Amino acid sequence: MLRTVLLVLSLISLPAVAASGSWSDTQRGVTLQNRGVMMSSPPLAAADSAPVRQKSSATITTVSWKYEVLGARPAGLQVKLCNTLNHCVELDADSGSTRSFYGQTARSPLRFVYFVTGNGAMNTPLRVIGNQVIVNYR
Repeated sequence: MLRTVLLVLSLISLPAVAASGSWSDTQRGVTLQNRGVMMSSPPLAAADSAPVRQKSSATITTVSWKYEVLGARPAGLQVKLCNTLNHCVELDADSGSTRSFYGQTARSPLRFVYFVTGNGAMNTPLRVIGNQVIVNYR
């Protein structure tokens, strides 16, 4: 009896597992030399062969991110993660996770947007050496 119950429970949970997935991408960073100028990273997207590309109904559950800055962070640095619908999330750390894109299409690329408040050239340019996202979807 217990074996039957466990079998039924495992079969019920299989569709939920099979219907979910994730994709990740890593791209080079940007170099920002002036304050008051916004700069966007190259798009981060699922590979053309990724299963999410064949599933038009796939929606995001969570997005994890990581970006790496070479050297010190300039005062006034603002970093956002945005999708193609211009829905942006302000990032409060160089790595983390968000549910702010929950329910949006998992097939759209994401971009990091960098901005340093103020005006004029920075003594030391902001050098972002890498951007990464992991998109979990169902």
